[in-house]
Amino acid sequence: MLADVLALAQPDFDAGLVFGPYLLRGVVDLVVASVSALPAALAAIAAYGLGTSTGAVTFDSLLQAEVSPQARGRVFAGMDLLWQSGRLVSLVGGGLLADAVGVRAVYYLGGALLLAAGALGLVGLTQSGRPVTAPPR
Repeated sequence: MLADVLALAQPDFDAGLVFGPYLLRGVVDLVVASVSALPAALAAIAAYGLGTSTGAVTFDSLLQAEVSPQARGRVFAGMDLLWQSGRLVSLVGGGLLADAVGVRAVYYLGGALLLAAGALGLVGLTQSGRPVTAPPR
């Protein structure tokens, strides 16, 4: 199983599909923090949902393509455990932070972190010398 997880460190994939949703969600967080008009906020939240769904499909597809069938169930279970645990911790942390600094500041911070994660992923792949887009299979 560990070999399958480590093999994910050098997959062939389109980096834009993996890191693009982070960038989209980061922009949406910044928009939600900046606007007060309900239609603009609703449109931004719809875009956020698109980014979240796109990211989930991409991550799941990447795992299915790169992890051996024998380890796939364990890897998916582990990924879901980490994902759901992170969500729970972020809800508590975000709530405490919102009480301390305000909701708008939390959205600005979340947007900045998501943009940084997306940019670091794209830049890291570019600097690694690996192709940023997947070769045809």
